[in-house]
Amino acid sequence: MDRPVVHRSASAWKIVARTAHYGGMTDTHALLCARDPVVVEAVEVIAAAQQVELRHARDADESRQRWAGAALRLVATEVAARWTSVPPGRAFLVGADAAELARCSADLGLPVLPLPDGGGRLAEALAGVRSMGVPNGRLISLVGASGGLGVSTLAVGIAMTAPRGTAAAVVDLAPSSGGLDLLMGIESAEGARWSQLAAARGELGDLAAGLPSMGGVPVVTQDREGPRTPTPEAVTAVVGALRRQHALVVVDGPAPPLLAPDRTLLVVGADVRSVAAARMRVEAGAVAPSELVIRRGRGRSLPAAVVGRALGMPVVCTVDDDRAVPRLAELGLPPADGPARRFTRQVRALARELCGD
Repeated sequence: MDRPVVHRSASAWKIVARTAHYGGMTDTHALLCARDPVVVEAVEVIAAAQQVELRHARDADESRQRWAGAALRLVATEVAARWTSVPPGRAFLVGADAAELARCSADLGLPVLPLPDGGGRLAEALAGVRSMGVPNGRLISLVGASGGLGVSTLAVGIAMTAPRGTAAAVVDLAPSSGGLDLLMGIESAEGARWSQLAAARGELGDLAAGLPSMGGVPVVTQDREGPRTPTPEAVTAVVGALRRQHALVVVDGPAPPLLAPDRTLLVVGADVRSVAAARMRVEAGAVAPSELVIRRGRGRSLPAAVVGRALGMPVVCTVDDDRAVPRLAELGLPPADGPARRFTRQVRALARELCGD
């Protein structure tokens, strides 16, 4: 008997993604694609404890029909083992067999939530479904192939040049970044830093009002006086709160898998060494990007198409060096200011594309 598979052309899945994105058909329930009664019972218990409606799909056809309408999808390994691809949407693998979870994750590119849920990650993911009736903003993660590529500057620039009427926020998750508040020129501004938010959990209220901000863009930044590394639970809670308040949230650094960013952009220099570093990061599993942002300038002159082919990923844009940007930083001014015309123009175009404009 042939094994059922989930397979659809890329263009067909794009139609599903457009329909399901940002409110669309999405409802406040979770979908469990599973046959194993042990897995079903375990997930049902956790969903009931979190007061989340859980719907079932037992085969590929039923999963396809119900996929786009769910706020969260959980795929058991005994079902995932029969699939060759998955449609777009926030989804995780669930199961008790660590080896099967790892194999299915490698095949389908989905993050895992092991059972039993000793760490509470599945419970936290299900708890987040309750707030998904309100459309969440787009979450963009920026990761550098190496240091010195201006990823933090780019993250701030995207948030500050978002299209008019688009509420945007930026989150500092880059290790040893020095703090995005310095980059934005608001290091003396009042507001909570990661040192005050590092132990946050669950659903938070109006977070943006208590954060430092510049030009209407709030920032969750590192604290240079007593820094604390935020837990994955804190990152999930903080970013989740910002997504409920903002149409665009830009993360400087890799976002935890539980957040399921809409797009992960790998920032790569247009030079051989940066391309090699990017390949090493991707092959090591340190980051799973969907697209590339190419940084060009002195010593970085490879054509964007060559970089894209070398890494096997599409190039979303190219951003050139702008000598005004470091001068603005020395003066304590944000990067997207008047003198940095080239940088601002290119980053504004990227922000429009990321917002779907």
